[in-house]
Amino acid sequence: MDYDVCVIGAGPGGYVAAIRAAQLKLKTCVIERAKAGGICTNWGCIPSKALLHGAGIMHTLKHAKDYGITINGDIKVDFAQLRAKKDRVIGRLVGGVELLLKKNGVDWVGGEAVFVNANEVSVKLKDGGTRAIKAKNFIIATGARPIELPHLKPDGQSILTYVEALEIDGPPRDFVVIGGGAIGLEMAEVYAAFGSQVTVVEMMPTLLPGFDADLTKAAADIMRKAGIKALTATKVASAQKGKDGRWNLALESADAGAAGKQGDTLVADKVLVSIGLRPNSENLGLEKAGVKLDQKGFIIVDETMRTSARNIYAIGDIVGKKLLAHKASREGHIAAENIAGHNVAMDYRALPGTVFTHPEIATVGLSEEEAKKAGHDVAVGKFPVSVLGRSVATTTNEGLVKIVADRKTDRILGVHIVAPTAGDLIAEAALAIEMDATPEDLAATIHVHPTFSEATMEAAADVHGAAVHVAK
Repeated sequence: MDYDVCVIGAGPGGYVAAIRAAQLKLKTCVIERAKAGGICTNWGCIPSKALLHGAGIMHTLKHAKDYGITINGDIKVDFAQLRAKKDRVIGRLVGGVELLLKKNGVDWVGGEAVFVNANEVSVKLKDGGTRAIKAKNFIIATGARPIELPHLKPDGQSILTYVEALEIDGPPRDFVVIGGGAIGLEMAEVYAAFGSQVTVVEMMPTLLPGFDADLTKAAADIMRKAGIKALTATKVASAQKGKDGRWNLALESADAGAAGKQGDTLVADKVLVSIGLRPNSENLGLEKAGVKLDQKGFIIVDETMRTSARNIYAIGDIVGKKLLAHKASREGHIAAENIAGHNVAMDYRALPGTVFTHPEIATVGLSEEEAKKAGHDVAVGKFPVSVLGRSVATTTNEGLVKIVADRKTDRILGVHIVAPTAGDLIAEAALAIEMDATPEDLAATIHVHPTFSEATMEAAADVHGAAVHVAK
């Protein structure tokens, strides 16, 4: 065999799996058809955060007068410079991943892999020609791609996926986002901050479907305060491009009480279609390797990330569940360690997620609704972020921490946060769930004053009616 481990895909799951395998003294290669870092680093998580940071600066500047800071004249944005900054961020991180792979002795193979059998792939090399690679074990980390709408197929110009939406060359007058999930709301905020009139169209009754009810309400408030119109329980029934190059989107109400009624029309210069992802499981020759898929095309794995072929593992978006970069990275660790004989299992119970709006929205564990449906006797603690000293000092007027616990076992089941740094605060909550902590454990932990983290401490105390800084 050429290698102990061959990883197909160098995204946040694949490159982590490859490095971990190499650390465990396994001879490893990684095959990638595009760039190191995958979608997350090049066209997703990282570049979107660079643009969102720019949007946050715009928000700060617009409210600078509250602190006696006067800005003379209009605030202008050089979009070429903004994109250049984004590209520098991407370049630095891609270079970092490449360096880590090299320093850990992982061989890089640029190209597309197709299984010949369970122990061999044929690689169509980017530089021309093919190469056969044999390995004792494989880790598939080929990710996912945007789902398309048949009547709004991406053209890279006016009908966009998240990839093209990041290549902003200036705000269009009217921007429509189809899909009220994390990506949709984040890009809605970016374009709104830079001057577009933005409308979000979501087929489900709420934005952020599947999130705790308090978070979906917060998401609606965040969009409203950003000047973004949100139409829930609404679908785009048809689309027609006018002679002026603008799109006419005919709406269809999925619910009689929805904001968008049947017969209403939206006009857009650009449309972002962000309704989910489909797995990149085609054209890999998986049938020749004995790897089974579910009905949606995701690879079926067990808790060790092993597929139906005993020497082949799969990680990241290709295996479904929540499609998150940090999930993929953890699954990469699990797969590599099991190949090395460590016998470890993936646990999704404390998997956090964040929507990087302003303020951020973060969640881990069960929502209140999910906990009740699972049969728990639910106790809830809440604390408004707005009453914190840090919030008052920084004019943070919205946000909350909500803790869902089991009344009988007193174990924390879920934590849900809306705050400027919710994505950072949620790590404490994830650890609490992973360690089977109780609300009292969090409440008894001394938190720095003045910080936003105090809201977690107070919400934990509120589960038992002991929060001090809020009047019931």
